[in-house]
Amino acid sequence: MISFFFVEFFPGNAEAIPAFARKYKTSCITCHGTFPRLTALGEAVRLNGYKMPDGDELYVKDQPVIMGVEAYKKVFPQAVWPSDIPGMPPIAIRVIQDVEFDTGGTKDSSVTFNTPAAKILSAGSLGQDMSFFVEMEFEDEGTELSAWFMWEDWFSSAIGDNHLNFRIGSIGMQDLALPNTRSHNRITREGYLYADEVRLHAHGSSNIGIELNGFDKWWRYNAGLFQGDGATDKKDFYGALSFKIGGLGYDGSGGTSDEGGLETTPSGYWRDDSALFGIFGMRSYIGDEDEKFDRIGVDSRINYKDISIAAGYIRGIDVQEAGHEEEGEVHEEEGEVHEESDIDKNLWFVELEYFVYPWLQPYVRYEHLSVDGSDDSDKARFIIGTVILARANVKFNVEGRFYTENEPLVAAGGDKNDDNLIALRLDYAF
Repeated sequence: MISFFFVEFFPGNAEAIPAFARKYKTSCITCHGTFPRLTALGEAVRLNGYKMPDGDELYVKDQPVIMGVEAYKKVFPQAVWPSDIPGMPPIAIRVIQDVEFDTGGTKDSSVTFNTPAAKILSAGSLGQDMSFFVEMEFEDEGTELSAWFMWEDWFSSAIGDNHLNFRIGSIGMQDLALPNTRSHNRITREGYLYADEVRLHAHGSSNIGIELNGFDKWWRYNAGLFQGDGATDKKDFYGALSFKIGGLGYDGSGGTSDEGGLETTPSGYWRDDSALFGIFGMRSYIGDEDEKFDRIGVDSRINYKDISIAAGYIRGIDVQEAGHEEEGEVHEEEGEVHEESDIDKNLWFVELEYFVYPWLQPYVRYEHLSVDGSDDSDKARFIIGTVILARANVKFNVEGRFYTENEPLVAAGGDKNDDNLIALRLDYAF
């Protein structure tokens, strides 16, 4: 099993950690339909701190190094609580290479070979109730380190297993998103428009903080507090809640078939007939004026045999304080002119994905952004493409991006449109 874990944008928003394939001596497709998209089993493993639910020790082939014997628990606190570390260093490398073809004649070159992006990744469990994640990213902009540690099952004897976990470090990377349409879990090259337009990004030191999360069979939640832009003493916070009807439970229980387990068949392992519904909210503070940016949204995903249909809506409310040039009320105080304005952004999208074969998955997504009081800022586009799995850990995306309303400008203010293009992406991990 591989939990090619997901994080923030890669330059999109996804991660792959084949270290888990080595740990369990099984294929990536045990936990992924088309990586990095997790199957229902993969999601249960992720939530369970990178451990197989209901008896991880039965499946581990790379035996861990024992850090103390079981008997130490009986003499605690006169001994250090026993644990273990991975026997083989849980390190993996992921590389993404893009080629872009300009179809609108708006760029200087019709074909662009982008610089490869690479990451060194590590994740795993430390004993029964601790887990970790480490990522070092190498791109044109430089090197960035992200890491978190999670201590699981707090007060389990009183409130139940998996209901309260504590995470510290680079939190938010997987959770600053609508819960069932997370960018890190997408199969497309292009990220969700809503993540860009309402600033749902968290990178490196900007999202250092703490998070509480938990799950049961049919629900899961997370809530976090993190650093933000660092220009204000106030901290950003967010929360999300998701419910699931049918299929395999978030805790790995239930389900209507044996598909998706370690005895995965050549086809059908991605199937999980289910309906998922979620809600997300966030408040962030920007700059030394403590300007408030509120985000709230809902989403859903319906899975039926080889089809997955998802939809989402999110609203962003930017409360701009004095001194900004956006449209709004004008006030005069002591001879000075100030402005106050609220900028409302409404985004919605719908997407369809279909497994033609286990290695071939076409998809289409439509996204629409409207900005109150500024028609020039509205956007609409189609993302159309297909995923081709050359191997379980080698993927190609052939994808088109086609704007139907107000294409963005190159380099945020350039004189050329960055509109329609077709891209080829090579994505592999080992």
